Amino acid sequence: MRNKFVITITDINGSRQIMLHQLVKKFVLYFTLGVIALIVFGGWLISMLYQELSNLEEKKEELIQKEYQLNEHNAKLQRQIEAKTEEFEAINDKVSNIEELIGLRSPDSTSIDERLESITVTSTQQQHLFRSIPNGWVIENNGLTGKFGWRTHPILKSREFHRGIDLRAAVETPMYAPADGVVEFAGYHKESGFGYLVILQHNYGFSTTYAHLSKKMVVKPGEFVRKGQLIGYTGNSGLSTGPHLHYEVRFISRPLDPQNFLDWNSANFEEIFEKENRVSWQSLLKTITDLSLPLKQP
Repeated sequence: MRNKFVITITDINGSRQIMLHQLVKKFVLYFTLGVIALIVFGGWLISMLYQELSNLEEKKEELIQKEYQLNEHNAKLQRQIEAKTEEFEAINDKVSNIEELIGLRSPDSTSIDERLESITVTSTQQQHLFRSIPNGWVIENNGLTGKFGWRTHPILKSREFHRGIDLRAAVETPMYAPADGVVEFAGYHKESGFGYLVILQHNYGFSTTYAHLSKKMVVKPGEFVRKGQLIGYTGNSGLSTGPHLHYEVRFISRPLDPQNFLDWNSANFEEIFEKENRVSWQSLLKTITDLSLPLKQP
């Protein structure tokens, strides 16, 4: 009887006695202690998880506040950009007025055709223009992924003026000069977000820019290049969402729509004069024709 104990159960029908072994008693005791320990541990774990959840909620509130501050800052920067853009356009208008005053642009002419009607360009002069001014595709024509003009930046999500076009291209696509020129810059340009960059200066105030290139540089600053010469390879460097070529055409620092120059050739030679009226074509063509005339003897 030492290893056994008796449980007495009494009800209206009388009393009953149940004899249990001592080991069963220990099992019940240990089981009860285990359940109590499990409840205590579960309570502690729930308390820890609740505390962690509270910390996450605090961090979430901090992130929401920071996001709000960043949005406010971005909005402020956007307002500054738009103000600067308006200033830039105002300066361009002033430059146009100066051009009219000094005779580079005729204020009385209502059409580019009227300004060019007295100027004829020979095939030789035309070929000279095509070697001097950017024209044709600088990479294989696979279409555009971004146009010239106002847009929402794909990464910064802010409204900006896209001063070039984005040409679809796989990494390491060969890139060729659209006109004779000299290399102004070739290397990595961190501040602009363009990554590896090449800038060419051409004749008559034109320049072209090639951004997000491969780090495999082909040309060096100060080097002269000829139309059709290999000048680099496309890539995905800088602030870019995928492989492509950002291509710009400028005239005395004014951004022009590069798409107008991609398909420019002898068959549609005069179309560019209507599409890009920010260039003083009359003055340029007159200069070209005057250069072909024999010098007058004093």
